Amino acid sequence: MLDDRAGRASRTGRRRRVAARTRLDFWFDAVLLLGYTLAYSYGFTGIAIHEWLGIGLGLALLLHLTMHWDWVIRETGKLFSPRGHDKLIWAVNLALLAAMTLCVASGIVISRVALPEVGINSLGGPFWERLHILSAEVTLGLVPVHVALRWRWIVRVGRRLLLSSGRGPEPRKTGAGEPG
Repeated sequence: MLDDRAGRASRTGRRRRVAARTRLDFWFDAVLLLGYTLAYSYGFTGIAIHEWLGIGLGLALLLHLTMHWDWVIRETGKLFSPRGHDKLIWAVNLALLAAMTLCVASGIVISRVALPEVGINSLGGPFWERLHILSAEVTLGLVPVHVALRWRWIVRVGRRLLLSSGRGPEPRKTGAGEPG
């Protein structure tokens, strides 16, 4: 029994810990995905929750971009390298940033509950409503592509986070990589 505990302890001690920043990135991204899914489920949430979630997601998007600004600079510098995968990730992320920014901005412009609640009148109109719907649909199409392109990182970090409790097989010894 003592030998069994010592063996488990030595296996756990050799397991690489997930860096605090990587853990933060993983869970922050998971919350963003959940928040976006809820905000897009307009029929489920109703207009008030939809609008407040959208504003919160806009702030979270700014925070996400700030947290990964070093990645943006590094990957932009790689655009002149021959690797096509990096260019594709960069292009999808740029398109996703533009679509989400337009979605949040147009959502604020057409707000019927959140902004009037704080004393700001809506500037809405058919153009802004259509822009909001279109940018939400583009975002809906790009989010799964973004997730698919980062799938290896998601699985690698998710496995390390979920297996860090000492149960299950020891994960492969690879770096956490960068979210994008």
